[in-house]
Parts: sequence; C-alpha cells; structure tokens
Amino acid sequence: MTERRNIMLGTAGHVDHGKTALVKLLTGCDTDRLAEEKRRGLTIEIGFAPCRLADQRICGIVDVPGHYDFIRNMAAGAHGIDVAILVIAADDGVMPQTREHLDILTLLGVRRGLVALTKADLVDAEGLALAVDDVRAFITGTFLEGAEICPVSNTTGSGYEAFFDALNRQVDLCGPHDSSGLFRLWIDKTFSVRGFGTVVSGVPAGGSVKVGDKLTLLPDGIACRVRGLQVYGQDSQQAGAGECVALNLADIDAARLVRGAVLTASDAFEPVTMFEADLQLLGHVPAAIGDYPEVHLHVGSAQMSARVAILDGDVLTPGRHSLVQVRLAEPLGVAAGDRFIIRSTVSQLADGRISTIGGGRVLATSNVRLRRNRPWNIAALNRRLATIDSPLEWAATHLLEIGAAVTVSQLGASCGRPADVTAALVSTLVEQGRAKVAGTKVVHQDVVSDACKSIVCALEAFHAANPHRAGAGRGQLLDAACEPNAAGQAGCRAAAELAIDQLLSEGRILHRGEVFSLPGKQASLDAAQQQACSDLENLLKTAGLAPPTVSELAQEGRMTPATLASMLDLLADRGVIVKLDQKIVMHADALQRAKEVALDLFRKSGSFETVDFRDALGVSRKFAVPLLDYFDTIRFTTRTGSRRRPGQEARKLLNM
Repeated sequence: MTERRNIMLGTAGHVDHGKTALVKLLTGCDTDRLAEEKRRGLTIEIGFAPCRLADQRICGIVDVPGHYDFIRNMAAGAHGIDVAILVIAADDGVMPQTREHLDILTLLGVRRGLVALTKADLVDAEGLALAVDDVRAFITGTFLEGAEICPVSNTTGSGYEAFFDALNRQVDLCGPHDSSGLFRLWIDKTFSVRGFGTVVSGVPAGGSVKVGDKLTLLPDGIACRVRGLQVYGQDSQQAGAGECVALNLADIDAARLVRGAVLTASDAFEPVTMFEADLQLLGHVPAAIGDYPEVHLHVGSAQMSARVAILDGDVLTPGRHSLVQVRLAEPLGVAAGDRFIIRSTVSQLADGRISTIGGGRVLATSNVRLRRNRPWNIAALNRRLATIDSPLEWAATHLLEIGAAVTVSQLGASCGRPADVTAALVSTLVEQGRAKVAGTKVVHQDVVSDACKSIVCALEAFHAANPHRAGAGRGQLLDAACEPNAAGQAGCRAAAELAIDQLLSEGRILHRGEVFSLPGKQASLDAAQQQACSDLENLLKTAGLAPPTVSELAQEGRMTPATLASMLDLLADRGVIVKLDQKIVMHADALQRAKEVALDLFRKSGSFETVDFRDALGVSRKFAVPLLDYFDTIRFTTRTGSRRRPGQEARKLLNM
C-alpha cells in the first residue's frame, strides 16, 4: 500500500464557490454522490476522498457543504481538519458562509491552511488583483493571516500547479496526529456493503484501531467487533488518529450506528449529560449573552440542544473567554480535549437567521452540576486549560486532582492515555521529583506535601491537648491526613504513609516506640506521676501473663480511672505495655513470651485450639482469649473456625 500521512485536509467556503470541483481536481473523485446533490448541483453531505501528495504519500480530504441550510453537516465534517482550504470565488468574493466557515474552523482549533481563489478565469487581471486584496483584508487577524492566496480555475486548470505546491507546503509544516492515546471515533456516516454488512466511516479523534478489536458504542454502551477496515479507501489492518477510516463492524444493530455516536476501545470514556469547557464568544456577536442560554451544540459529528451555565461570571461577553458548564439535552460520548461550536437558537443577527456565536474546548466531564463563581472549580479548570496540550502536564494535573495514590492504569483512564504511555509519563514525573511511588501506586508530590502539613498540625494539637503523652499513634496521623470515610481510602492512606516517611527523613517528626512526636516535645510529668508510671510498670512486669485488670490496677494504685488511663497511655506510647482490650493490659515482656509459646505450638502442629494455647501458657481463659484476639488484630495469628493458624507476622518469623 502507498505510504499514508495521518493528516486531514478540508474545504470550507460559501455555496457554489467550487469546493467540490477543486476536490475533484485534487483527487479525481466526485464527492457529491447523492441523487439530490446531483439534481440541485450543490453539496449536502460531507464527502471524503484520498488525496495523493507531491511525494506520493496519501492523506485524506473532506469536502463540506457550503449552503447555509447544511451548516450542521459542515460542522460535522470540519471536526477532524488539520489543513484548511478556504475556497472563495474570485467573481463573488467573501460571502456569509465564507465568514461563518472561517469562524467555525477557528473555533475548532484549525491553525494551518491556505486560500483557493477559484473561478479566476471569470475575472480580468484587475478584477483578480482586487479579489486578492479583498481576501487578504478578510483573513487579516485570523489564523490564515499571511497564508498563500492561490488563484485557480477548476474549469481550465489554470493556477492548479501553484495551488498544489502551496498545499503541499502546508502539509509538510503540519505534524501528524498523535496516535498514542485511547481510540475514539465520531461516526460520520453509516452504510451497508453487500457481502460485508454494516460499515461506518469517520476520522479517529485519538488512538488507533486494528482488525479484530472490540469496541464500545457510546452513548448506548453496546459492544461490537471490527471485522475489517479501510484507510483512504484501501484495505488495511490498522488505522490511526487523523486518517479517513471505514470500519466494517460485526455483532451490532446497524440502526444504533448513527452520526454523532462514538466508538471507543476503552472503558475510560463514558457518556455524559454535562461537561466543563473554555468557551469563547465571537467578537462580532452584537451583544453579551446572559447565563444559561439555549444553544445548538456541535461537537465531533454530533449536534443537539444544550444550555450554557457560566461558571466564572454572569454574562458571556463578545470576544471574551469564559469557563462554562454545558448541559446537554441527551447523553453524549464527549471527552476532554474535544472542540465544539455553539450556534444561536434565536438569531443574534438582523436577518433572523441562526448563526455561529462561539465555541471552545472540553476540559472535563464531571457529570455533576457545578455552581457559579466557586474559586476551587475555577482554579481546577484553569489548571486543566493550561496543561491540556502537554501530555506530561496533563497527567500531572490529573494526578494532583485525584489527590491520592492510584495505579498507573487508573491514572491513564483518568487522563485518557493507555497504561504504557502513562507509565512513561509517570517515570518522568518521578524523576523530576513531582510524583512519588507508593508500592504499585503513584501520588503527586503536592498531595504528599499537603499530607505532611496535616500531620504536623495534628501533632501540634495533640501535644497541646495531651502534655503527659509521649506522642500520637500511626493511626492518628493517618486519620489526620485522610478523612476516615473519604473515597479512595486506600490511596489516601498510601499518600499519608509517604508523608510520614518524608517527615521522618527530614527530621520534622520523631518515632519512639509506638508513637510519633514533634522534636523537642516530651511527656511532661511531675514527680508523683513519674513514680506512678514506674510503679505500674514494675507491677505489670511482675504479674507477667496474669496481670490485674484495669479496675484492679486503679484500686491497687489508688488512682482515679482518668489518672490511670493517662499513665497507661504513656506506658503504651513508650512501648512498655500493650492494651489487649478495655480491661486487660500486659507488659511487653509478657506479650513476647506469649508469642514464643504460640510459635512453638505452630512448629509442632501448624495450628492450635484456644485450650492448647491456654495450657501451654499456664493461665486461665480470662487471659488466653484476649491474647489470641489481640494476636488476630495484629495479624500474628489468623482464625479459621476454632483453630488459630500463623498470620502474616508469625509466618515471617517461621520462615513460611
């Protein structure tokens, strides 16, 4: 097969200015195929054709209708254009659809192109010079400013070579589409081919697709399979973003495959009924538009009614950008990065016609109603707007938004990239010190830093409220950095663990026994309290595996329950004692002896009953049962029915 370039050319311009005839000169294909198009002599539906470049490589070209009545079809065809050919008839000049088509191309992000000044044979030299001057003035201030203006005759062929050379120069300056993303294709056309079945065509917005791939249709959520495919009209095994693709699909009802539906190979995309975007209102719209106007939305090959809710102000001002939430009349498979246009439902122009009034880019698909003028929402959307064109920064933005440790696959699904591509981006972020790895997960460094601040604040508050305590436990620090009932709890706590490690390595917190503290913070005890602690420690050490209960300790030590609780907390903080439950506390030396007994029982028979453990310890069930329950809690043992087997900690000690 001839080498391909995944770059899409596209025509634009007023009706009857010669777009289709020019495409025929370029490709040899007549893209007007409908009987009505032949009868009326104008393009109604978008048409695709392969275009052979000067270096013999093939790219695609889309011919769009120029008549006002079919502007919706023009918008559907323009969504994949990389290089625009603005067609203006020399004898007619700039017309209403010339202006609107250029607006649409601009709003859809097209940044490269040229002007074909057709019907050059119908004007004399002076008229042609005037036409060139008019066109030059018209494109000043647009993305076509400075573009080549090529007089050409579709009838005589005059000027065609110069036009073709200029077109090739634009294509050479245009980089190919990035096909490393997740596959998405807006369906432009659906038709049946005898002997093959249902075929859909369009230009993939991202990723690549192969014969045999399983795809999902959005918004219906129906699965199908790629039986075969063509690129630029030729059989192929694979197609990528920016190429004109026809997919022969199996296992799906053709009636579901309508223009505006999306085919995707990933479950990262879901249909939504609202999305957030950066929206620009065109400068020539006569007046500002209030909040929540109804508009005609065109995105990809889809069109529908929608409402625009302003998020960072009260009105949409001509020529200005606003952050908005677009609320759709029905679910749509839109995704971040998609460009769209909006057209008025009630005319903004004196002639009473619907017109294009603005457009923008999708930044997020939260599917949750956002309220106006919320600083955190505006900041998040501005951050997305600033990073959406950089895969690395886009990944960093999503990692920061997630606010917890996630797997590479989860991050890839969030930012619309395959896992292998995301892994490479994550490696770069880690090398730059902007992300940290937590086991099989990754977290943004700013999230870890925020957790550090929360932990330090929590310890400051703990020391102020508990001057007699040595410090707080790990669980308290984790809870301080992560709400106990927060979504993504595991990822949040993984980030908090990294924060603890960072604080320890920086010397900002200390770890003594079972507790953590701030430097310089020690338990503040008077002489009587110190003596009470020492007496308790000696008493429990002497009692061994059969200590007094907490209530008995209070009576024996002649302390109030509150005072005893404070002393026991301090001893537990220091790792001197262990609280088995609310009633039983035991010296750490006795607990270690109990562990050794359990290990001996495991070595002998692999498991044991409570009675075996009780007899081996030489104590009553009053102490044996709390000990075993505590062992279960710390995963030293694990319970199966009435028997205890080695838990995680015991297996390590037994080399299992």
